[in-house]
This record gives sequence, structure tokens and C-alpha cells, in this order.
Amino acid sequence: MQSIQVPLAFGFGQAAMLAWLAAASAPILIHLWNRRRHREVPWAAVEFLLVALRNNSRRIRLEQWLLLAVRTLIIVCVVLAMAEPYLERVGLPFVGGERTHKVLVLDASYSMAYRPGEASRFDRAKEVAAQIIDESPHGDAFSLVLMGSPPRVVVGKPAFAGEELIDEISGLAVSHGSADLPATIVAIENALAQARQEQPRISRHEIYFLTDLQRVGWLPELDRAAGAEFRERSRRLSQRAALAVIDLGAGETENLAVTGIRPSEAIATTGRELSADVTVRNFGRQAVAQQLIELFVDGRRVAEGRVDLRPQEEAAVSFPFRFEGIGEHQVEARLNADLLDCDNHRFLALPVKETLAVLCVDGRPGGSQFGSATDYLKVALAPQSAGQGRPVHVEVVTEGALRELDLPKYDAIFLCNVPQFTAAEARLLHAYVEQGGGLVFFLGDQVRADSYNRYLGGQERGVPRVLPALVGAATAPGQYRFDPLDYQHGLISVFRGQEQSGLLTTPISQYLKLTPVEGAPAKVALGFAGGDPAIVEEPIGHGRSIVVATSADVSWTVLPMWSSFVPLVHELLALAASGRFEERNIEVGQPLTGESPASAAELPIVVAPPQGEPASASTTAGSGLWQFDDTFQSGIYTVRFGAQGNEQQFAVNTNTAESDLTPLSVDELRSEVWPGIAFHHQTSWRNALGGVSPQLGGRGRLNGWLIAAALSLLLFEPLLAWRMGRYRR
Repeated sequence: MQSIQVPLAFGFGQAAMLAWLAAASAPILIHLWNRRRHREVPWAAVEFLLVALRNNSRRIRLEQWLLLAVRTLIIVCVVLAMAEPYLERVGLPFVGGERTHKVLVLDASYSMAYRPGEASRFDRAKEVAAQIIDESPHGDAFSLVLMGSPPRVVVGKPAFAGEELIDEISGLAVSHGSADLPATIVAIENALAQARQEQPRISRHEIYFLTDLQRVGWLPELDRAAGAEFRERSRRLSQRAALAVIDLGAGETENLAVTGIRPSEAIATTGRELSADVTVRNFGRQAVAQQLIELFVDGRRVAEGRVDLRPQEEAAVSFPFRFEGIGEHQVEARLNADLLDCDNHRFLALPVKETLAVLCVDGRPGGSQFGSATDYLKVALAPQSAGQGRPVHVEVVTEGALRELDLPKYDAIFLCNVPQFTAAEARLLHAYVEQGGGLVFFLGDQVRADSYNRYLGGQERGVPRVLPALVGAATAPGQYRFDPLDYQHGLISVFRGQEQSGLLTTPISQYLKLTPVEGAPAKVALGFAGGDPAIVEEPIGHGRSIVVATSADVSWTVLPMWSSFVPLVHELLALAASGRFEERNIEVGQPLTGESPASAAELPIVVAPPQGEPASASTTAGSGLWQFDDTFQSGIYTVRFGAQGNEQQFAVNTNTAESDLTPLSVDELRSEVWPGIAFHHQTSWRNALGGVSPQLGGRGRLNGWLIAAALSLLLFEPLLAWRMGRYRR
């Protein structure tokens, strides 16, 4: 059937109820039945009265038909009210009696938790969503999508039970993540596709975005290809459905946020004084004086500080603290509550150890003291010998023992001048670094570049890459020097201003040329004066891999004898071991992952979130690996392995880009986000329903008027009957 454009349309939400209109014939049937029951008997005494009645018969018949019509109309009004008639203002192509599929897209990013009054913006969005459902006629279908990162399709299959959907909406909570508009558009497309499959008779679709139009979420930074795809998807969506943006973000916004917290050491040990560097930003337009910042360790307040913040300014405070006991510990930086509370907190989860466990794999064992590279590393790493650095327990093995060890128990592995690797060893090292371990490769004269590139560099099919750079040929013997590359990398930045430490004057006679893997996130931390990389590092999985182009013994360099060797080795250790820290401290929306302890490999894994009920993590059979995806709230998550008391803590933090509450203007929405795409912008549902938009229509219910008419007729009927009877007397 071809659709036409009409200004008004009439229909019924429950057309099946019209069958009860047959009940309207009851008063007429009763009237006819009563007439048949009476027999006329001539009686002379009433002949005189009959003559008088004949003179008024037309008036009496009219009164009877009027009373009968009133009684019939009462039934008709009640039945029509139950059939839910509506009068519709149509802006879209309309076919009488068609149903509408409404996709409600609630912005669940944490900027919607902003509370300018008694209710937050997200509370207001839920109210408007319930209002849309409540004011829609029976027969309309609804889908529900939460706009976040990632978005969530709460109700994909079109739902017709409005009250149940309203109950579902009332229980929703805002996520502590950011908004992802391109991914949300994809989720909406999937919801529409499911609606067409489940309800092919529904041809009319409307999409309502209930949002604060926060700039960060609605103006995504996309490359050229991704931007073109996003605009094309949006264009197709606007052709399939009417788009409405209900803007709930009006008003001035002031907000402070804890934007960062970083410990001085990624792996903490007992008895050592640490520091937490806390950064705070003022995202508002008003200056803030003497803002209080507090530091809590395991829930106990240990320090405080105050900062002055100008508009759009960031300040940092450093808090000293220490841990006296080993085990799982947590640190929290906290601001005074403001109108957006979830970004006033930032958390750290730190496993505290007595010592760090380091494995050194010796590729060329020596028969005498300092005859191999691991001898120099062991002295540099062990504080009782070197008098510097962290408490470290070093274990030295030969390359043949690598496959016999439980690698996950080591915080870092140093591989020194190992000649070659097998595919099995490469897979073992990849699994180790993937789960947060740290690898440091010192090269040397025993290294076979082809073996490294084949099994560690990703050139062998089926063997995942472990090295951040491919290994080339050795340079000719000569005199080479390090280039700090302006100390830009954190690994080398500690040497800034410490030129007397000897790093830049270290004599190097030979090294292997390194080529960072193209397209990988590898970084050159230290170079040679000729331009070749000296140290290349890359995060792989949850861990980190580092390769040093020269040796850790004196065969190619005197670096192990230089004063800069000990601090350099400890910086390498800190960077390599930081993967375990990064694994425990993630952002909202990222999954918690890990490997079960050997003692709890077969036990159930339960995750206790900061709010809500504990839930089970998913596991991979036979591997000990587990994962938990529901990380939409910031705070500390506790992972328990069975009932034996084994547990780990994870910190999940917000991405504070969302803390900038600057809204996107309607003109920017039209020109920069959806250029050439038709949509309706409004600040409330009622205005959109009222037909202001040329795209969206509204339906006015007639139920109330019909019920009122029925009640009026019920009151009028006995009055009319009494009036007629009195008049006839």
C-alpha cells in the first residue's frame, strides 16, 4: 500500500475491542422485548385517557427514543474508550493503523551523572524515556540502547510491554565511561535490523537521543576513513528512521576532577617510602582556591594537600606513603564532592611484595667471576651488593632451563646473549609477556639474528611476535656513543641533568642494528649517535618487551663498569615490571584479565565490584586464564579464587576526557557531526510530540474524553428519565 501525506489520521490502539460494540444493541433489544410482553385489553375506563395520549404520542415517542439513545451511547462510549482511539498529527509518510518502532538511546556516559538539582541528567533522561513510552499508544514497539564506550543494547528485540520496559529503565545506572557515538550508531543499526526481522509489519521508525550533547562524546576525533564511514552510517540511519535529539544538558557547568594518580614505583615492596603523584584539573570557568585533596591507603586517610586552580588549569601534588605488609593494597586520591562526583576519585591497586623476583637467562656462562653478562646484572640488580635500587631476588639459569620454570612467578626476565630460540620457547615467552610479564633482551656476539627474527620477530607462521624490533647485522668494531634523544622517553628521562653519570660518554665498540617493527607501537628510548636505535621497547599484551642493541658484559662495551649501569638496569627493571601494574589498573570498559594462581587453577572465580552483587568471571578451559567484562563502574574490584582466601585487587578509573562538560551547540551538531542529515533538536519530549518538527508527529489520545462522556451520560440518563416521568404525570 502506498503511503500518503495527511495532516491528521484516526485509528485505534486496540481495534479488537470494537467487537464489544455489539453490546450497544442491548437497550434496543430490551425495549423491543418489553413491548412484546404486554397484551392490549380494551377497558372503557381508560378510553378517555387514550384519547389524550394520542394527542401527545409524537412527543412521547420522541422522548422514548431519546432515552434509548442515551443508554446506547453510554455503552458505545465505554467500548470506544477501551479500544483506545487516537487522533494523529502526521509529519512522516503515514498509513492508517501502522505501528511505530521507537528506539530510545539514553546517553549513559558519566557526564550524565551531573546533578544540577535534586535529580541528575541521567535521572531526567529516564523520566523522559518513561514519558515517551507512557504517551505512546498501545501497539507501538520500543528498543533501548545505552550510549557509552562500549554501547549496550539493553532491549534489542522490539518490546510492546510498555510498563515492563519502564521498570527496566528505572533500574538503569549511569556508566562511569565515556560516550562513543560511532559505535552507538552501529548498535542502533543492529537494533533496527532486528526490528525488521522480528516485526516485518512495522515500517515506521523513530530514534530519540536523550543526551547532554557533551562535546567530547558527540564530536569524536576520527581519521578520514572512520569519519567517512560514520557519516555514511548516519545518513543511512536518517533515511530509515526519523532522528530526534532531546537535549538535557542546558545550564552552566563547573567541574573539578582527579585526572591522574601515579606511584613512584610500579611494583611496591615493603618498608620503602613511595610517593603518589596526583593531578587535579579545573574544567570550569571559575577559579578555585585552596582545593582540598586527600590520600587514602587501604581506606585510611594518610595525607592531604591544597591547590589553587585557575579555569582550565591542572595542578599536581605529591604524597609520600609506605606499605608495611605484603599483599593486596589500594590507594585513593579524593576531592571534596561537587555536582559530578564520580570523577572526584581515582584509585590504584598495588600488589606489595617483600622483594621483586627476577630471572636472568645466561646465553654464555663463564667459568670465572664476571665471566658472563648475568654476573654484572646480578650485582646491578641486588641492592645488598650495589647499595642502590629496590630489594630484588635474582635467579640465574642457562637457556636450556627456560621451559622447565614457572615463568609467571617472575616480575621480569633478562635474557643475556642467548644465541637462539625455538618455536616452543617463543610461545612460552609470548604467553608470559601477554599476561603482564616483562622481557629485557641484552644482545651480544652469540646472537643469531635469523633465529631471533624468525621465532621472536613474528616471521615464523603460527608463532606470535615477542620482539619490538627486528635484529640486523653487527656493526664493525669502532667507537660509538649513546644519544639520549632529548631525554623524551621515561626510561632515560631520569638521566636529564645527570651528564656526569657517564651514560653519554660510555664507550661502545660494537652493537647489533635494530629496526622497530613497522606499524607496531614500539618506541626508541635510547639511540646511538649515528642514528641507530640502542634501546627499543613496546607493550605486548599486558606486558612489555625491551631489547638493548649491545651486550650486558664487557665484550662489546664497558657500560657494565660505568656508574650509569646500575640506574639504567633498575629503570629497565621498573619499565619491564610495569606491565603487572598496568594489568591491575585499567579504565572503565576495559576487561579484567589474568591467570589463576597455580594453587587455585580449578577453583571458581568470583569478582566483587565496587557496587552491586558479586559475579562470576569467564574462564578458558585448560589454560587458567580468566576474564571479567562488566567494568562500567569506577572503583576497586576484588577477584577471589575459590574459598581459600586467594584474591587480587584491580583499580578501574574513569577517562577524564568526559569530565569536560562543555556542550556541543546545535549549529555545530548540524555542521560538524551530521552535515546534511535531517534531525530534530528539542529540550523536552512534550514539544517534540507537539508536532514542532516537520519529521515527527504526535498522537492525541481520546480515551479521557470518551470516559468523561460516558460518566456524563450516566448522570444525565436518570435525570432525563425522572423528568420525562414527571412530565407525563
